[in-house]
Amino acid sequence: MDIQRVTLITLGVQDLAAAKGFYERLGWVQRDGTEGVAFYQMQGAVLGLFGQADLAADQGRPGATLGTGAITLAQNFSTEAQVDTAFAQALAAGATALKQPEKVFWGGYSGYWADLDGHVWEVAMNPFWPLGPGGSLTLPGAVETIVEQDLGAQDDRQIADLLARCFTTDFGGRSYFMTRHHWRHVIRDDGQIVAHMGVQLRSMRLGGRLITVAGLSDVASDPAHRGKGLAATLLQAAIQRAKNSPAEYFLLFGTAGLYAGAGFRKVTNPMTYLDLTGAKTAEIHHEKADSLMVLPLRDTAWQDEAELDLLGGLF
Repeated sequence: MDIQRVTLITLGVQDLAAAKGFYERLGWVQRDGTEGVAFYQMQGAVLGLFGQADLAADQGRPGATLGTGAITLAQNFSTEAQVDTAFAQALAAGATALKQPEKVFWGGYSGYWADLDGHVWEVAMNPFWPLGPGGSLTLPGAVETIVEQDLGAQDDRQIADLLARCFTTDFGGRSYFMTRHHWRHVIRDDGQIVAHMGVQLRSMRLGGRLITVAGLSDVASDPAHRGKGLAATLLQAAIQRAKNSPAEYFLLFGTAGLYAGAGFRKVTNPMTYLDLTGAKTAEIHHEKADSLMVLPLRDTAWQDEAELDLLGGLF
């Protein structure tokens, strides 16, 4: 279970209608709500406005004990001009200025305002935190997971360029060698993707049993960033997500030592697969695996001698 996340931030407000009007003037669009609460979609999370009396009752506390507390909500922007614009828009909507935007000691630019109920917002430009598409923020060096359907054109191109730098094999300008993935794990440096792994979920037959596997491929670290443990960091993230998926086993074709260090072991099952080299359908092959590695994700052991039918291509 991924515990290091926040999915909902709820602000207790004295007058829900007035609070909704304020955030609407800021440009926020209500997506859902029931009586006494309003929800606004953010980047991968939700902001909620909840009547303070109802919120106190929901928490089992006296309403008088609720306050804004020592907490700050923040919006990061790419330029100082964007910070100034956002600050001015907040004041025009009825916010109270707490600190005008200015250059700050840590090298950025920021200001503070408070909404109608005193909730404090910071608007800032942090030159050390490049923003992703849509203003999303991933800390430098942190692993970012991208579900394939959410892979934007810019990231798709960055991954394709990374693969081209890392492999002599012609990927045809694609961000994958044979087939698209179900999700990717990436690490960025200064906004650029410098390490990547792709994972597919596949059905296969091991002996007579239909199994679900996660398959790892298109592993790449920018030559200028090798030796920093980026691939090992990505691999641990991939294993954890695979454990939370329907997959029973994690498979890959490779020989790098980091795979054995993570618990994968080499197997030599006889296997059947379709040649999809270059993203083109070719011959069906029957041969013994020579670089297949397996990591069980459940309690079911791998059958080393069983025929493995990939029901498609390699990873």
